[in-house]
Amino acid sequence: MTTDATRRVSPAPRVVPALCILLTTWVLLWLAQGVPTVCALAYPCPDPDVRVAPALLFGGLMLVPTASLLLTARGRRSAGWVRGLSYTVLVGLAVVGLGAVLFSGGFGIPSMF
Repeated sequence: MTTDATRRVSPAPRVVPALCILLTTWVLLWLAQGVPTVCALAYPCPDPDVRVAPALLFGGLMLVPTASLLLTARGRRSAGWVRGLSYTVLVGLAVVGLGAVLFSGGFGIPSMF
């Protein structure tokens, strides 16, 4: 007979989504390096490796919330707010990082006017 104190919590359901978000974002950051840069007539063309620095920065920053999620994966409900905050920061860094990488090379949203 097991009780709540002796029952083990499997960390896999808490770890797998974080690792999937991290690895998917890293692949997208890597694929974004091949998107052609846009040269404006009024400004000089950006360097070919202009997207590398934001990709490395945001890819590295994403390790912090992922490490937090890995460390709190075995914990009980008391660390639930840390996990929620870590997921929010992880997804936020993924979205902002992809935007920063794409816009740093001249990628832009076409205007309607």
